[in-house]
Amino acid sequence: MHVEKNVCDNVIGTLLNIQGKTKDGLNTRQDLADMGIRSKLHPMSDGKKIYLPPTCHTLSRNEKINFCQCLRQIKVPQGYSSNIKSLVQLNELKMVGLKSHDCHVLMQQLLVVAIRDILPNKVRLAITRLCFFFNAICSKVLDPVTFDDLENEAAIILCQLEMYFPPAFFDIMVHLIIHLVREIKCCIPIYLWWM
Repeated sequence: MHVEKNVCDNVIGTLLNIQGKTKDGLNTRQDLADMGIRSKLHPMSDGKKIYLPPTCHTLSRNEKINFCQCLRQIKVPQGYSSNIKSLVQLNELKMVGLKSHDCHVLMQQLLVVAIRDILPNKVRLAITRLCFFFNAICSKVLDPVTFDDLENEAAIILCQLEMYFPPAFFDIMVHLIIHLVREIKCCIPIYLWWM
């Protein structure tokens, strides 16, 4: 559950560019310059201000508003999750107070709906595959025949995310996605021991 929560926090914080939660800032861009990769994203300075070029996952203000309004307008059955509406702050365009179960619901059902029209296809596909992966490993019925396919899917998802998100996005929790299927093989289905 902590893996899913931390991945959700990384994705939401980076998409909405939440101060202190984003994985794409000045230090990250300077790291890109030090590594000599993605030269189009290196910080630019005109002497007084430092400009960070937009990335493929950078949302405009209108896209952030659409994202937050979509999550704010979602209605779920009572007891399904906490009131998502109360977690979204439209004036500051951020989400606060996300608990583990809120992140669980966001990653498995709501995030796919919220990003459907606001991101480029390649980034949206990578995030959607990540959400479907979490949904697949958290189901109550798992077919052991599909475990190898799920492990391969986790590796492909991480490779896709590495193409579009900065290296700082990939802390240890994001890389632990690779090991979740192996834990299911060794233990029992996740829904029995994550909560």
